[in-house]
Amino acid sequence: MWPDNETERDFLNFSGVADTVAEIIVQARGRPISIGVSGAWGIGKSSMIKLTRASLTQRPRKQGDREFIFVEFNAWLYQGYDDARAALMDVIASKLETEAASREKALDKAKSLLKRVNWLRAAKLVGGSALALSLGLPPVGLIGEVVGLGQRALSHHSDGKFVHDVEATAGDVASAGKGLLKPREETSPPKEIQALRTTFEETLDELGVTLVVLIDDLDRCLPETTISTLEAVRLFLFLKNTAFVIAADNDMIKHAVRRHFEGVNDDLLVTNYFDKLIQVPIRVPPLGTQEVRAYMMLLFIENSGLEELVKEKMRIGICGQLRQTWLGKRVDRSFVQTLHENIPDELIAKFDTAERLSPLMTTASGIRGNPRLIKRFLNALAIRMTISNAQGVGVDEAVLAKLLLFERLGNSKAYAELMASVSSSDSGTPAFLRACLRSRKTAG
Repeated sequence: MWPDNETERDFLNFSGVADTVAEIIVQARGRPISIGVSGAWGIGKSSMIKLTRASLTQRPRKQGDREFIFVEFNAWLYQGYDDARAALMDVIASKLETEAASREKALDKAKSLLKRVNWLRAAKLVGGSALALSLGLPPVGLIGEVVGLGQRALSHHSDGKFVHDVEATAGDVASAGKGLLKPREETSPPKEIQALRTTFEETLDELGVTLVVLIDDLDRCLPETTISTLEAVRLFLFLKNTAFVIAADNDMIKHAVRRHFEGVNDDLLVTNYFDKLIQVPIRVPPLGTQEVRAYMMLLFIENSGLEELVKEKMRIGICGQLRQTWLGKRVDRSFVQTLHENIPDELIAKFDTAERLSPLMTTASGIRGNPRLIKRFLNALAIRMTISNAQGVGVDEAVLAKLLLFERLGNSKAYAELMASVSSSDSGTPAFLRACLRSRKTAG
């Protein structure tokens, strides 16, 4: 079985693209840069993000080069628990405060930045409740609790619990008043936003670092979370010593923008919204048969009993060969066997499975070389084979793989009829297949 998550080890020959993204950030030399890594769900965007960070981290720094510090933000994790826009601002400000404390410089600037973020969060809290009330909706946050208690008092629903709730809420409001809800005098959201941007730049400058913000899983989010995150990105964009790398499915982003600008059918407007945020668009390359075959072989190697050093040696060899496929080189069983002596027979058999399945995994509708779907398919195949072996049933893995493809991608009614025919037969062979076999024997 293989875990369904991203990795810093390149199984897809994406290192070249990740190195290119890293080089763009390096060559910006402090100028603001925003890079969009696009591609369908499961195609490898998260791994590309991890590989980009690894590439930047491993680069030798020349004299005068600024150090890179990283913020990884997954908007999907905050969905339903916090406002994504406020959460991203808070994560960035908190990271800079931590860096300032560890380096013992720019600490006042970093603390000021965090205070300004808190002020904006407080302003959003008050504004949100006021807006909710004006629309006749249930108010949210501390102000919502106060209003709710007031409504209970007016309706004469006062009891011991009511008194306790009033005391607790009063304490919360008092605490907030000392922190979040105490804005400086003669200030306003526009002034605070500009001050935040200025303080942000000054903090990075005093620290002598470039901040690289890696944003992932936007295409898993609901439209409002997606837009909220992009709005926060816009707040920090185009400031010196910043680089944003945003991984997202373009189609999902367009869907979120359409929902945000409800009633707007202008595709150009929808496209321009994201294009204005992204200076350098990079699409994750689709996998061909060679890449799919290599990927499956690497997955089988990863799950084998070979030593870790041997696995890494074979991974490097396979990825190196992939880079030369345009010269006619192939990644197949015979090549992989040259990378290490005494490969177990069981693993060689798995390479045969990869040889047989790779064309299907590349061309089958609904999979189309998608790494995550390939991994899930192989997990399902492994489970079925394990069940088969446990019950003492001899199943040809290649036949079972085709049956799984039929189950996943074929007509559901046709698959259900096939399973019904198998179940109703004492021998497990459907009647229509027995007729076919008889006719073949007669013809032979």
